[in-house]
Amino acid sequence: MPVLSAGAGLHETLALLTSQLRPDANHKEDMIFLKDVFSEKSLAYLMKIHENLRQYERQSPTPVLHSASSLAEDVAEELQSGPMSAEEKELLQLLTSPHLRAVLSVHDTVAQKNFDPVLPPLPDDFDDELEEESVKIVRLVKNKEPLGATIRPDEATGAVIVARVMKGGAADRSGLVHVGDELREVNGISIIHKRPDEISQLLSQSQGSISLKIIPAVKEEDKLKDSKVFMRALFDYVPLEDKATPCQEAGLPFKRGDVLQVVSQDDATWWQAKRVGDSNLRAGLIPSKQFQER
Repeated sequence: MPVLSAGAGLHETLALLTSQLRPDANHKEDMIFLKDVFSEKSLAYLMKIHENLRQYERQSPTPVLHSASSLAEDVAEELQSGPMSAEEKELLQLLTSPHLRAVLSVHDTVAQKNFDPVLPPLPDDFDDELEEESVKIVRLVKNKEPLGATIRPDEATGAVIVARVMKGGAADRSGLVHVGDELREVNGISIIHKRPDEISQLLSQSQGSISLKIIPAVKEEDKLKDSKVFMRALFDYVPLEDKATPCQEAGLPFKRGDVLQVVSQDDATWWQAKRVGDSNLRAGLIPSKQFQER
């Protein structure tokens, strides 16, 4: 078998491996399958992209200058300060052309920009009662979708508690918001002493990204396990017409005959479910069997 050079890349290794595959009497179909897979152009392109990214990562390129535009202006000013040769005139014309100036401006914008993720700063001052509590700042990105969580006031303390985290919603996908967490701020606005409808309005108005200050709940074993319970609806259900639902926007509408998968029965009154075959990955609230029988 030919020997690869030290600088051989993944796509070269793949090409050499493909050329060495020979049908075997006992595994002919497997060998042909491997050869077809390794010969795919799309796979070779992916290998080349992977190599280029790794090479870029090893080089860790940094800009030589952060202000090329200023340097170009200084050179142009220096050229104009005295008599110019034909080459100097050509260089001056090049440096002052709008196209090159635009390119240098773009270069400076990229060179001066910090591409590391920017996280919201932690508040400098905390309430006295938070001194011994662990506070978590969470930033979620949601694309014109609900947060996927409902809230309730704690009857004893009045604190705003996360009551439910809807399966497949933005909060659930992040893995950062859990049932029992105490909510303190939404986008830097304190929600202490605010009514639930005011807080829900703050949450729904946030587009693109939303920042939450949360006091995590005491860690317990996760009781919300994916359920394999399926049921067929025996009636039509429209959440917007149900005044008993804790959150109409989080309700799951369904029609008689729809097959539903119950993904959480943690709440004895309101289960979380998905319609089988629905492309929407987020679960919704449906009345539980016990609630229907009341």
